[in-house]
This record gives sequence, C-alpha cells and structure tokens, in this order.
Amino acid sequence: MSSKRLELLEQKYGASFKWFAVLAVIFGLLASIFSSTMINVALTNIMADYSVTQASAQWMSTGFLCANAVCMLTSAWLLQNFGARKTFLFASTLFFTGCMIGQFAPAFNLLIFARILQGAGAGIIQPLSMALVFMLFPENKRGSAIGTFSMVVVLGPAVGPTIGGVITDVFDWHYTFTAALPLSLFAAIAGWIFLPDRDDNQQSSRFNIISFCLIGLTVGTLLTGLSNSQFYPMEDPQVIVYLVISLISFILFFRRERRSKSPLLRLDMFRNLKFTSTVIVGAITSAGMFSTIYMLPLFARTVQLSDATDAGLLLLPGGLALAIVSPIAGRLVDRLPAHRLLFTGIILFVISIYALTLADKASGFWMIAGWVVIGRAALGLILPANSTLSLSSVAGPQVPQASGALNFCRMLGGTIGVNIIAVLITARSAHYGAEIMAANGGEALTVEQTVEMMTLTFHDCFMVSGVVFAFALIPVIYLARHAKQ
Repeated sequence: MSSKRLELLEQKYGASFKWFAVLAVIFGLLASIFSSTMINVALTNIMADYSVTQASAQWMSTGFLCANAVCMLTSAWLLQNFGARKTFLFASTLFFTGCMIGQFAPAFNLLIFARILQGAGAGIIQPLSMALVFMLFPENKRGSAIGTFSMVVVLGPAVGPTIGGVITDVFDWHYTFTAALPLSLFAAIAGWIFLPDRDDNQQSSRFNIISFCLIGLTVGTLLTGLSNSQFYPMEDPQVIVYLVISLISFILFFRRERRSKSPLLRLDMFRNLKFTSTVIVGAITSAGMFSTIYMLPLFARTVQLSDATDAGLLLLPGGLALAIVSPIAGRLVDRLPAHRLLFTGIILFVISIYALTLADKASGFWMIAGWVVIGRAALGLILPANSTLSLSSVAGPQVPQASGALNFCRMLGGTIGVNIIAVLITARSAHYGAEIMAANGGEALTVEQTVEMMTLTFHDCFMVSGVVFAFALIPVIYLARHAKQ
C-alpha cells in the first residue's frame, strides 16, 4: 500500500482517519468473534427445534471454525490484489449473508451453510485486521493500536456467550445470528469510508485456487471422517474413505505448495524447529480453548439444567480474566523467558480442567466459574508468550507468513479439538446410557439418570482435554532447552 493512498485519506479526513479505519476493522472483528461464541449456548435449543443430535449440532461450531481456518489463507492474496477496502467489504458481505440466512433458515443444513459463510467472512477479517494496524501506523505508534486490537480479541469470547444466552432466553436463538449485524453494518460503512483502496500500480498475482481447494478438501474430509466415527467403526468405508481422501489431498497440497511461486502456506518455515514447536503449542492451546468453550455451556445445560443465560454467564468471569491477564503477560514476556510463561500456563490449565472432572449437578456456579477463571488466566499467559516466541523465531521478512501459518494452525487445532470432543461426547454418553439402562432393567432413563449419564460423559471429556493439553509441555521443554543453548 503506497503512502500516496494514505496521504489522500489523511488530507480528506485528517490524521485521525487511521483510528477510524482501525475502529472499522475492530468492530468487524468483534462482530465475527461474537458470532463464533454466541451460538454455543443455544445448541440445545437448536437440537430440540430441528430434532438433531449433538453429533449433528456440533457442525454449527466446527463448520464455522473450518471455514475460518481455510479462508484465513486467502486474506493476504485478497489484500494484495483488491486492497483493504474491497477485501473488508467482501468479507463483511459474506458475514452479513450468513447472518441473514441463519436468521430465517427453515432447515438445519441451511443453518450449517450460514455458519460456514459467517466463518469464511471472519477468517478473512481476522488476519486483515492485524495487517492494517501494521500498514497504517508507524512502528513507534503501533503499540497502542495493537493494545486496543488485542483487548477486543479477548473481550469478544468473554461477553459473547453471555449475550447469546440472554438473547436465547428473552427472545429466540435465531437472533443470535443477527445480534452482531449492527456492529457488522457499522464496520462496513466505516470501512467503505476510511479504508484505503488498492494501489493502481500494485502488481497482481494469480490466486492459487488448486491449493485452496486441496486444503479445503483436506480439512473438510478429515472432519467428516472423524464425525462419522461416531456412528461407524473406524474401518467402515464411511470413515476410512474420508480419512484417506484427506490424507491424499494433504499430500497433493504439500507437493504443490513446495513448488508454487505464490504459496498459500509457506511450508519451508516449518524446517525451523523452534517455530514448529510454537505452532504445535498454538494448535494444542486452541484445541483446549475451543473445546472448553464448546463443552462448558453444554455441561451447564445438560448436567446442571441451567438456562441459556446462566450457561453463558458461566464463561463471563473466565473471559474477563483472560482479558486482564493477556496484556500483563505481554509485558512479562519482555522481562521473563517466554517458555516459563508457557510452562506455567499449561500447568495451570491442566489443573483447572482436572478440577472440572469433579464437577456435577450439585456443584455451585462460582466453584465451576472459579476453575474456568484459572483456566482462562492460564490461556492469558500462554497466548501472548506463544505469539511472541513464534514470530521472534523467524527472520523479519517471514513474519507475515509466519503469522498466517500460526493463526491457521491455531484455528485448525481448535476445529479438530471441537470435532473430537463432539465425537467423544456421543460415544461416552451412548456407553454410559447403555450401562445405566442395563442396570435399570432396560427401562428408559429418567431425568436424574440422564443427568448422571451426561455427568460421567463430561468427566471423561474434560479428562481427555487435560491429557491432550499436557502434551504441549513436550515442545515447551524443547523451547526451554533451545533458549538455554
């Protein structure tokens, strides 16, 4: 983006136009983050209205995250070839369309399509937002802009479930799709006015459509195969065929990206073991974060029989803790070795998730919320430390590509994490349901027995999440040894 475009906007609107531009993308980002989290507290209502199981309802979350991850890889190309203004308006249009379809969807499959559109728009907006901060502000003024940006990123998941719960109880769950539209519309109008266009003399490049289709096929078939394992044995064609297609697609994607002059994902960066270690930590961290965002409202509604508002409120204190700890951790990274913050955060998160394996219907709101606060504070230590360590491990010119790769792998980890947890919920609830029914002489489960079944199910799921999260210690140990060397 040339300084000429920026100078024209500054002459027209004054020096403050940069903050209006940042405000536009921040509101767009906030709308997308709200939409990604509000729907989770309404899943039980959606399951009842469309007569679908949890195994199907989980696509409301994984469909959004899958589209989000894949479309992140297109943001840099769109920005280069169409400019910030058109790219942001295109992403906002995708998001707006998804919101409207979801509001009036007569069928469940159309509802999933709406979530995919929302996720696609959000996937373009998220990396575009950070790129604009670097484009619009000189190095000595980026700190305050990034601070504002980061605060929005962590506050969104804090209040999103609470807003979604209130909307579901007071109005109807359909309105969780359009609740973020005022923010999105304001962002689109502000973006149309204040965001710069593409330079006339900027060189265009061809979009790597084949690589995009291959990575989309890889992720989509992987998630479908894992999801089908809820209903079929692993050796069944309904599972194995999708997993094989996913593997073949990934191999083809890998080979094409290595030879491409305009790759979607710079695979050569993964030769840097320090960078790769941070990516693994990021993927595991996101898997733990998004799987708990998915599980906790379901736990509140199926085990504690809470309404949607209380289910959303359960995540609010933890979200605020994340918002408070993140900037503090960002400052600590400058004073302490980043791997120490990672190690401390991982241990705290594992402790918090283990404590949740002891929760049941009788557990008090603040007891559960308190453990969630510890887990979110732990994430507040991990996220800035991991981002800093990741981007500092590559050369300056590689930072944009490294940031894109890290964000993609984070979202992919979160997508797979939610998918696997959804599979586990279905499998373990069927297992415990059969055990209780057999002990009950084959009679249907009572409400209390259903609560017992779901309690045991979530105990297993929380335990698995904690064990998987603990594996993040392995790359952290490597990073610690590398730092000492």
